[in-house]
Amino acid sequence: MFSRPNLYGNLSKICGNMRTTALANPSSVTVSAALTSTPCNNASVRQYHEVVGDIVCPSQVRGIDHIRDPRLNKGLAFTLEERQVLGIHGLQPARFKTMEEQLELCKIAVNRYMEPLNKYLYLSDLADRNEHLYFRFLYDNIEDLMPIVYTPTVGLACQRFGLIYRRPRGLPEPDVRAICVTDGERILGLGDLGANGMGIPVGKLALYTALAGIKPHQCLPVLVDVGTNSYDLLEDPLYVGLRQKRVVGKEYDDFIDEFMQAVVKRYGQNTLIQFEDFGNQNAFRFLDKYRSTYCTFNDDIQGTAAVAVAGLYASKRITNRNFADSTFVFAGAGEAAIGIASLCVKAMMDEGVDEKTALSRIWMVDIDGLLTTTRKRGTISSHQTKFAKDVEPLDKLEDIVAKYKPNVLIGASAAAGIFTPKILQTMAANNDRPIVFALSNPTSKAECTAEQAYQNTDGRVVFSSGSPFPPVTINNKTFTPGQGNNAYIFPGVALGVIATGTHHIPEDMFLISAKELANFVEQSDLDRGSLYPPLKSIHEVSMRIACAITSYAYKEGLASTYPEPECKREWLTEQLYNFNYESSMPVTWAWPRMPYFKTPKAKDY
Repeated sequence: MFSRPNLYGNLSKICGNMRTTALANPSSVTVSAALTSTPCNNASVRQYHEVVGDIVCPSQVRGIDHIRDPRLNKGLAFTLEERQVLGIHGLQPARFKTMEEQLELCKIAVNRYMEPLNKYLYLSDLADRNEHLYFRFLYDNIEDLMPIVYTPTVGLACQRFGLIYRRPRGLPEPDVRAICVTDGERILGLGDLGANGMGIPVGKLALYTALAGIKPHQCLPVLVDVGTNSYDLLEDPLYVGLRQKRVVGKEYDDFIDEFMQAVVKRYGQNTLIQFEDFGNQNAFRFLDKYRSTYCTFNDDIQGTAAVAVAGLYASKRITNRNFADSTFVFAGAGEAAIGIASLCVKAMMDEGVDEKTALSRIWMVDIDGLLTTTRKRGTISSHQTKFAKDVEPLDKLEDIVAKYKPNVLIGASAAAGIFTPKILQTMAANNDRPIVFALSNPTSKAECTAEQAYQNTDGRVVFSSGSPFPPVTINNKTFTPGQGNNAYIFPGVALGVIATGTHHIPEDMFLISAKELANFVEQSDLDRGSLYPPLKSIHEVSMRIACAITSYAYKEGLASTYPEPECKREWLTEQLYNFNYESSMPVTWAWPRMPYFKTPKAKDY
């Protein structure tokens, strides 16, 4: 019903032709040479900005606006020629710095801070004044900075959001392709943070750009403020949100409906909407309600599931045991646990097992004990029903692990320390290589630490966590556990979906993503104790996942961007964000050569 500009708009094609002409005939166009090499994608000197598409055309902005606009500002990297043409000569120190010199200064500045929150604030300020430098800095130092811009530091930033709030970002932009939205009801493992949860969409979309190269002006972070049920926040003078209890029921549902309809009306049917950190019940309801009518997914349910299942696929090379031959116990029965369990069922069915048999291999435990049809306390939601067993209820996780002897123990409960030494020792007694995933974050909510897992299993555990842990040395061997971070999955999925113009996101895309991530894990990663590749390779992981999603979208007829590209990777690369500075010199063209006509003399008339 609604339409949007194609990924390559007409004006973009015209500008591309002009660029080709310019390269063939250098005298016809004046363009400054690039100052640095492109780290991953665009080799062009300048992106030609569409009227409805990319950011404001530099040649249409003058003077001080080039310094004030973080999308155009280059700091001391403006050349002498650019400063003169733009009218900013004399407004900055005389020294010219390359982007590489600026990046070194950024590294020095970040390392001066000891507290992660102070590093987070520095990076936020950098993004507010120089967007290209910010994303290039993230791109080049993703191993060090991802724990700062996202988990675990972003959790602390959300808790203190009222103190550190600076400015809004993301509006107005005419060409939004991806939206990350939350209502702040269940932020990480911290609970209801209300409007303070805005740090989550901001951090997620920063990773869209830094990891997958999605252009930042095409990303819009959104928080729908419907109040908070946190008494502490309602009484906090620094709280920035509505001081009221949460709106619920029909009024709340109508508000979300209105938001979804407004997104489609304003930006088009294939705008990607990522739901993030909604409450358990609402998360499942909205996923079921909107997945067939909007381009949407829930990262807490589907993204977490994909990265966890990728770890399980990688662990098969250690245990030599298929999904269908494993027994799973989940500590926690919320969004993440249900999502992982559901994708595990799909993985077992992919191995040829029927759904009933697959479900019989999974045991789920919540705060009231084992999910059973005969439990005397606690309720079972519609999404938990298929995992409830017709057995006698058990309350303690220790008893459940001892009785059902799982090969895989997965924690997604936000209950710190729930994996006791006795539970870990029982896992080790029943398995040569027990698999233990402590996925809750931030670190303070983890079910156990890496050190506890290795110590209580004599170093035999196959371990993964949701937050980073330091290396552990057991029996003269050092293990460096991998973090099962959703960032391995959602940027690549988003890039593939956005590029192909996919209207709906089927569950198969996340199983495909899990397999691609697992295939990227090398034996050296497994030998050091990690089920995931090092973060330094996450850009390549994102691109491979995007290529797999693109191929699947065209194969299944889900894509709306045609014709189908022959080389998927090359096509995707052409659309990525340019992490280098672009020339600020206005593009000019000379008059074309005209045939010579002799001007007649006046006496001839």
